[in-house]
Amino acid sequence: MAVIMNHRETLEYLNQKGNEVQMMHLGLHRTAAMMEALGDPHMKYPSVHIAGTNGKGSVAAMTEAILRDAGLVTGMYTSPHLVRVEERIRVCGVQVPPSTFASLSSEVRATEETLLTKGILDRALTTYEFLTCCAFLRFARQKVDIAVIEVGLGGKLDATNVIRPLCSVITSISLDHQQYLGNTIRKIAAEKAGIIKKGVPAISGCCDPAAEEVMRRRAKTVGTSLLEFGGGLVIQKTRMRGGRAAMDLQTPARRYTNLKLSLAGEFQTRNAALAVAAAETLDRFKIEAANIRRGLLSTRWEGRLDEYNAARRTLLDGAHNPAAAVILRDYLKQRRESEIHMVFGAMRDKNIQEVAEVLFPLAKHIYLTPLPNARAAQPEDIVNMFPGYGGRVTVCRDMKSALRAAWTACPPSGLALITGSLYLVGDLLPFVQSSAWRPPKTPNSALRSLDKMLMYGRV
Repeated sequence: MAVIMNHRETLEYLNQKGNEVQMMHLGLHRTAAMMEALGDPHMKYPSVHIAGTNGKGSVAAMTEAILRDAGLVTGMYTSPHLVRVEERIRVCGVQVPPSTFASLSSEVRATEETLLTKGILDRALTTYEFLTCCAFLRFARQKVDIAVIEVGLGGKLDATNVIRPLCSVITSISLDHQQYLGNTIRKIAAEKAGIIKKGVPAISGCCDPAAEEVMRRRAKTVGTSLLEFGGGLVIQKTRMRGGRAAMDLQTPARRYTNLKLSLAGEFQTRNAALAVAAAETLDRFKIEAANIRRGLLSTRWEGRLDEYNAARRTLLDGAHNPAAAVILRDYLKQRRESEIHMVFGAMRDKNIQEVAEVLFPLAKHIYLTPLPNARAAQPEDIVNMFPGYGGRVTVCRDMKSALRAAWTACPPSGLALITGSLYLVGDLLPFVQSSAWRPPKTPNSALRSLDKMLMYGRV
């Protein structure tokens, strides 16, 4: 008899499956078998498929916001989550309720066990495959009008690639997850280009010549159109105010003036352009310029250049590869941040050396923290990579201690920065949000208030 799991038991079951990256087994056959056994839920609604190294989550969030503003019932599947696993599966912007998630998981688990017993599955589902099945089932049950699906890793062999979308989007391509995708831009681009399918319009945000060539060759091979920047998609003018951009954009369908973005950073103009172009391909739906304008202005995507007035002004950004680190560095320089107290933690399978070489010179002081993750790098190992930083680095016993130390040392005019890993950002985000307040103007009163917060355990 099938096991009916409650929410706690569901989380325990997922934990038993292990870390979703370390235990990853790329391939579509298990997900395809599960979809068939569950009644092909992934075929019961149209979708937009988004892959890329950086920016795919932002593009997904913007696209979903545009579609929701047009009155559509939307699904959105993204990864990883920051705080709760339910964040990954949303309908009309609302996370799947814990009880519903447990019910979906129980059904997926029962199907998984049946297929294992019959020998149809060669092994148990990975954590990511399991969650993908839950997402597709949820969207079918909710009868969404359209789902926005973010690739987890790569593209060609990612569990989400069982779908046949209305549009495929590739964001930027850079080096990341080389152990799974290859150690060159060309190899990584080829994996991500695997979501481009025959007859499905494709949109590329690649700017590396090698990646551009791969996308064009893939589109030509499968016989589909490819929209690129400079070839029908042109950002004509950009203006910045308070770290956020407004832009004029020309697409194949129309020209937009003064499109304002809610997400911080000039780099988001390219992501927004991809989201607009994706929405314009969906001609079966009525999506007007006003929906695009309002959707871009209402998008929220936590943990990416995400700023709060907490115990100190605090910015969270999950920059975990060199390209993302460069984006963060450029944003901080554009904002002329002069005193940065950085809380940093990372996964050991990431390119910590290059990420830190970009970010560490920006910091007045760096607070290194371990992360409660099997893939985490130890702070002492990071210290050994940078012996020249000496007194500018403090090794902290845990994430909260690191954040407290950064807040205590940071003056009211400074910035506390939490970066290096989305796992770190997700673990600290609730503490930042719960302590959100506006620091007093005078340094002495600010420190007294901060001391009081620390004393009563609010952070």
